Amino acid sequence: MSTIPLDDATNLAMLFHLNSEPWMNQQAYDEAAAAALPPILTRDGAARVSLPSALPSPVFDLIRSRSSCREFSGNALPLDQLATLLHQSYGFLGIREVGGVTIHHRPVPSAGARFPLELYVVTSNVAGVVNGAYHYGAWHHRLECVEEGVEIERLLPNLQEQRYILGANALIFLTAVFPRTMTKYGPRGYRYVLIEAGHAAQNLCLVAEHLGLGTLCLGGFREAAINEMLRLDPRNEGAVYAVAIGRPR
Repeated sequence: MSTIPLDDATNLAMLFHLNSEPWMNQQAYDEAAAAALPPILTRDGAARVSLPSALPSPVFDLIRSRSSCREFSGNALPLDQLATLLHQSYGFLGIREVGGVTIHHRPVPSAGARFPLELYVVTSNVAGVVNGAYHYGAWHHRLECVEEGVEIERLLPNLQEQRYILGANALIFLTAVFPRTMTKYGPRGYRYVLIEAGHAAQNLCLVAEHLGLGTLCLGGFREAAINEMLRLDPRNEGAVYAVAIGRPR
């Protein structure tokens, strides 16, 4: 099988990323038009081994109790809870030496320890924080203001009008600085970036569940508008995932 030269393949991955946004089929986000339950795969005729019951685990207790929240109360969120969410999902945990190489230690696995993600937060009624868009400066564990006055409700036209996030206290955008990973792994690094976003989003959901907060993960948004709001250069960095977090109603 022939292969595409590295530079062309890297450009192809970014071309796919930038051009897969326009498919914004509103009907796909309409629950009334939802398809039937997906089929469950079984291997007919395969040899079978019955498994014992799973062992109890406090982590599984969190996993099992987590569910998507579509009604947020809007009640104030203490700043220490937002700080906990950010730090324990994708914060810096220190420096490690692995095989004679110094790497960052963070709460997710990362291909080549490149850690391509950044977290941006649009806040709403977070105690002590002016509503706006902020970058999470993970190294210093701080919020860095990108733009004051940004309101979640104003973003709805670029979020497929998913109004059930109204009342959330934080809309966290996971962005990817693509060259961090792709300069090492080429076009396959694009896959690694998206895998890592899933790791970080799951962390956010489980930490939020531990804090008694609700979450809703969002993949449907117009990233061109979000990137512009966050002042990103889409040739190098772009929003790939979002999680709304707040107090369930």
